[in-house]
Amino acid sequence: MNRRILISLYKKEILDILRDKKTILMMIVVPLILYPLLFFGAMYLTSSLINSDTQRSYIIGYDEYSETDGVISFFREKAPDHDYKLAYYKGDVSGLEEGLADVFISRSSLEGKPSYEIAYKASETSSQTAAGIAEKLLTEYREKLRSEEFKKLGLDESEFMDPISFEYKDMSSNEENAGYLLGYIVPFLMITSILMGALYPAIDATAGEKERGTLETLLTLPVRNMELIGAKFAATSTVAVAAAVLNMISMSLMGAYFYSTVSAAADSEPIRLISYLPAVLIMLLCVVVFAMFASAVCLSACIFAKSFKEAQNYTTPVMLVFMICGMAGMIPSLELNGTTALIPVVNIALLISSLFKLHFEISLIALVLLSNVAYSLLAIVLMTRVFSSEQILFGDGAGGMKLLEGRKNMKPGQIPGIGDCVLLLSLLLLIILFAGSLLIVRFGSWGLIAEQFLIFFATSFYAWYIKADPKKLFMIRRPRLAAVIGGVIAWIGSYLIVQVMGYAIEQLFPEAFASQQNELVSIWGDDPMWLLILSSALIPAICEEWAFRGFLLGSLKNRYKKHTAIILCGLIFGLFHLSPMQILLVSVFGVVMAVVAYESGSIFPTMLMHFLNNLSAVLISKYRDVLIEKYDWAEDVPLYAVFIMAALGLLFTALGLMLVIKKGRAHQDKADCIE
Repeated sequence: MNRRILISLYKKEILDILRDKKTILMMIVVPLILYPLLFFGAMYLTSSLINSDTQRSYIIGYDEYSETDGVISFFREKAPDHDYKLAYYKGDVSGLEEGLADVFISRSSLEGKPSYEIAYKASETSSQTAAGIAEKLLTEYREKLRSEEFKKLGLDESEFMDPISFEYKDMSSNEENAGYLLGYIVPFLMITSILMGALYPAIDATAGEKERGTLETLLTLPVRNMELIGAKFAATSTVAVAAAVLNMISMSLMGAYFYSTVSAAADSEPIRLISYLPAVLIMLLCVVVFAMFASAVCLSACIFAKSFKEAQNYTTPVMLVFMICGMAGMIPSLELNGTTALIPVVNIALLISSLFKLHFEISLIALVLLSNVAYSLLAIVLMTRVFSSEQILFGDGAGGMKLLEGRKNMKPGQIPGIGDCVLLLSLLLLIILFAGSLLIVRFGSWGLIAEQFLIFFATSFYAWYIKADPKKLFMIRRPRLAAVIGGVIAWIGSYLIVQVMGYAIEQLFPEAFASQQNELVSIWGDDPMWLLILSSALIPAICEEWAFRGFLLGSLKNRYKKHTAIILCGLIFGLFHLSPMQILLVSVFGVVMAVVAYESGSIFPTMLMHFLNNLSAVLISKYRDVLIEKYDWAEDVPLYAVFIMAALGLLFTALGLMLVIKKGRAHQDKADCIE
């Protein structure tokens, strides 16, 4: 990579970005002007609402029984002590509906004792406030009657009502308590500000270049794709970091003003701000690393767009995902651990929240930072690949969604575009997250079957609607026997490799693996073995292969080079399992199956591989305790056994794939299609 060229391109990208008024608006106007206005406006609005609540007069409605009992007289006597401004209305509960009262108190009898009902309207703020006032005064009235009864009996009320005493003692320091509050809001604001800082520069550097017609000129220059991508990535990251730093300065100034105001009004011990210095320094490092990740994601999404408007549409889901994941710091039960430290966006939110709580665990901090760097590098590699494809850069890109066209205008036998893959995968993700989760919780194993059928029918309908050639797209071709045997051998090898990788990950995150096993067994319950095999092995092997090694791989292999299509298919298959512990393992298995399907030209060997893999998982999960108890397996596997298993796995995988490639593809064109 030529350093001089990279610097020149970087300067060019920065100048182009700074000429965009929208970028300047998001970088400077929002953090330095809008945030303070929102902060002080919210404080003023809150203060006004509090004042209006305390100054307003609330109307207490009552019936004649409440007045006879002396409740209303008690209200008139005690309300001034609390600075409540009350007016009174005598009638029935219909006065509440007619607006004559904010709350209505009526008396009845319950088990021989007077019982009072507080009727109010939850849809009206004034009625809710009045109900709260009535509840407090009725509580005092009850305590008064109780004290009078004790006096009549000549008993000591405190001795009977309070036989023990207790008090709370907060062992957290003022710094920890303040950090707990900061950990709720700061991560979300930081993630949002970095995303906003990266969003518009990324759009301008990709779709903006296409729209202005300057991208073609750049590609004709004597520069390599990595240099061009590196310059755009560095410029976008720089702007994102600058926006985040400006946001930090703005929030710090507002925080300092708020702290000085509260400190002047309170007599509590002051907070030592120096305690947050390590947290701020590490957060600055997090800002830089996360800006790299956010820039890479935004550039990867925008690079497929042909116009500025289209890029905004593509980045809307990205923005929603980032904002939702950025709220992770607001979930009390969610903490930073070995699993969450690997989840993009969530890990940064939880890390910043943890830092402000003065929790510094070096291993988790390093894991979060390194994972974000790895994700960024992966996105850069993807962008470099995309820049090598003129079909993506100047073709239909991801916008070629044939589903949006009229079916009568479509030509038979076409292959889905990248846009079709994105749309179908989005639909399948919704099915898994919402419909599938609901069905599984409600119907267990039968819910798993229903979820898989939904995946199959959604994929089939999409292919039918766009008039795709099913034999070509789904690779419905009778495979050679050698391809089937090679696929089985490759499955044995990949299974051993995945087991070794799973063992290594399990040593790092044992609790996550255990919870995963328990979750699967809890879904099965007491279902018979035939149902478990049907729901968790056979049906998924057919339906998931139909979607991933069928529709997805059949589309990708017509758009990308062989290796790119195979790797993308495997990675997407792993990501769709929505488990941080399984992404890498399933991706490896997905890549091996994609190679078998690609080289054999048939989807059936991969269906068999998928079935064997899921069948083994069902048997091991179902009889795990029995097997361990019967054979007295040791928890600590010898290291040499792990290496032997890994070596055998690589050997079997290589032999199986060689057999598929040599025998299966050699006869691919001569194989008969299934009628």
